[in-house]
Amino acid sequence: MRNELKNNLIDFEILAVTNQNFNQIFEVYETNQDFFMLTNGRKTTIESSINDINALPPNCNIEQKIYVSVWEKDTIVGVLDLIEQYPEKSCFWIGLLLVHGNLHGKKIGSRIVHAIITAAKAAGYKSAQLGVIENNINGINFWYKHGFEIFKQSENTIVMRRQII
Repeated sequence: MRNELKNNLIDFEILAVTNQNFNQIFEVYETNQDFFMLTNGRKTTIESSINDINALPPNCNIEQKIYVSVWEKDTIVGVLDLIEQYPEKSCFWIGLLLVHGNLHGKKIGSRIVHAIITAAKAAGYKSAQLGVIENNINGINFWYKHGFEIFKQSENTIVMRRQII
């Protein structure tokens, strides 16, 4: 799906996380402190953002993970974390889509979601899932707007799913 993603995000450049661009990636995290306070109850740190790079859901391996930065020209616009073939082979999981805080409201997240879904369809996926903390109303509304529906709920997390046709 990595190649399909690059092919569908034609307005953006997709880069792997490196020592050279990690400071810019962390800047995206820092500009979204409200999100981290809402979802984790604390501000993000360099350590927690490094942990995201390698974090995996149960029964997954690192080869399934796509953790990349998204750039427009020379400016980082976001961070994306996808898990292929999770929670089942025909599905993929959106672990994180984080748009730089200075760029909220500019439709960048919507453009990225559209490209993700188009890439997933090209890669043969039938559905996408993600988790949203139940008190993250803005997040829930964003995903609703992009065709995701509540699939199930556990504790304080809502799992949302979208069919890919």
